[in-house]
Amino acid sequence: MDWSQLPHDLLYFISKKLPDLSDFIRFRAVCKRWHSAAPVSDPPRQLPWIVAARYGRPSTVQFYSLSTGKYYSLIFNEVKGKQLLGSSHRYMLAFDPNSRRLSLLNPLTRKEIHLPVPPTDSNWHRPLYIGPDPVQSGDDVVICWSSSDHVLTVGLCRPGDQEWKKIQISGGVNGQTYYNGMYFVNESKTLATKVIDTKTGTTLSTIPPLICTTTGNPRGLYYLIMSSGELLGVYGGKWTCQFIGDYEFEVYRLDSESKVPQWIRIDSIGDRVLFLDDTVGFCLSTTDLKGFKGDCIYFIASLYDMDGFSDYPLCRYDMKNRIAEAVVPGPYGDMSSWFFPCIS
Repeated sequence: MDWSQLPHDLLYFISKKLPDLSDFIRFRAVCKRWHSAAPVSDPPRQLPWIVAARYGRPSTVQFYSLSTGKYYSLIFNEVKGKQLLGSSHRYMLAFDPNSRRLSLLNPLTRKEIHLPVPPTDSNWHRPLYIGPDPVQSGDDVVICWSSSDHVLTVGLCRPGDQEWKKIQISGGVNGQTYYNGMYFVNESKTLATKVIDTKTGTTLSTIPPLICTTTGNPRGLYYLIMSSGELLGVYGGKWTCQFIGDYEFEVYRLDSESKVPQWIRIDSIGDRVLFLDDTVGFCLSTTDLKGFKGDCIYFIASLYDMDGFSDYPLCRYDMKNRIAEAVVPGPYGDMSSWFFPCIS
């Protein structure tokens, strides 16, 4: 059989089943016919990579691929002298401490999108939401930063804007997320969850705090994650432990149909998988990711030993048996984040 003469539709179908972007690139390189059957604008669904070291080697960024179990080190001159502050979708947020400019970088395409300069008293910039293609779609880019007076600012802009639109939260936050023009935040002072319209800055609703059933005390939610239109709250994961088995998670679903909205604990998330970094989380369904185990939470553990040294292995928490285990030994850099590889 002449493989170069396979039907175009069959080649396209095969290309959509490739689990790793490197295989997709090799597929396109076979011949002109295979190249045309696998458009770069329509790659197969990818599992996220971990940005394994965000502050380390100059001009080099290291990633770990869940689908292949391999590390990739990319020479990335565009990041030299900059701090990588996290990622969302296909972009990484970079900060130049000399010019104090923020930009979005795609390490695979080398594409860079400049963003407005943040306030001079701001620090600890982290991305909350970066759309898959903010230039073409006009999606908001949403980041947060803290300032010297302990105020958290959520900044929103679109590529080409000259300044940030700001929402300020005093007293600190636990979990936070952005979805469809709304900012969800679990306040660390009140432990209530607010839903804020980012266009007007108006608080649309306030959800009462989660009440711990064993103590009767209010409890903060460290992650807020939107999943198929459903708001999930996650307690746990944001502490340093000596052993991986010490990590535990509790997942709650917001019941917004009751008279007073309330958090309901759920023992299973079904075929979904939660991915957490130090700031935000997101959800994927295993129906789109064949061969990947659902009802789990993937996170970077922060472990210490008696000498005070830390390690950061990639871990998986099984919701069914409530056990955390290492998937890949560390170390990763502290505050590692997730990145979706994309070459378009």
